[in-house]
Amino acid sequence: MMPVQRRALVLALGMGSTASLAAWLKPAPPDEAARIDLDRVLPEQFGQWRVDPATTAFVRAADRRGAQGQLYDQVLERIFVNGRGERVMLSIAYGAQQSSDMQLHRPEVCYRAGGFEVGETRAEVLGLAGRDVPVTRLVARLPGRPEPITYWATIGGRIDDGRPPTVAERFGRLRRRQRADGVLVRISSIEPDAAAAWQLHGRFARDMLAALAPEQQLRLLGDTPAR
Repeated sequence: MMPVQRRALVLALGMGSTASLAAWLKPAPPDEAARIDLDRVLPEQFGQWRVDPATTAFVRAADRRGAQGQLYDQVLERIFVNGRGERVMLSIAYGAQQSSDMQLHRPEVCYRAGGFEVGETRAEVLGLAGRDVPVTRLVARLPGRPEPITYWATIGGRIDDGRPPTVAERFGRLRRRQRADGVLVRISSIEPDAAAAWQLHGRFARDMLAALAPEQQLRLLGDTPAR
């Protein structure tokens, strides 16, 4: 066999092997049974919190809001108020088909793109539903509008700790054909005292999760610990 022919054969075999490997490593397709209906998951009243009646006119179905944004399948947005008049903004975004690396758009990116001044992010841990959940906190600002933010995310049913996955971890996720959906939970409030706001976010998150059935808690927190 001529050298040129030999090289062509090696390349053809290599491409065939790569295609086979790519098909084998392709993430599992969205599981219809595993899809979440955000409007059904979250009650409009729980604990000391209820949806702010002044904002209900602006609420649209989560699937319609997600389709409008074109980034997610569903985006639930609600403003909750408690008996003391404290208000919390909640956003839960769901994508049925995310990559194994975090493709959900993080608040520090979205807020900056929206013209906010975004401060440094800080990693913390919240005790939620009997688990230690890694969360990210930051403050986004417009003139006269400081907005402390707390958020966390799950990818493929696993809580995301924000650390870039290693090559071995990426390969392992793909090899296991891990479920490819993603959920991002963002809690924020308009408050100049960031520390006080973050404490409020923690109380709200605990009340919210306590109102959910165990299987729905898992959808928002992941069913396994972070890597």
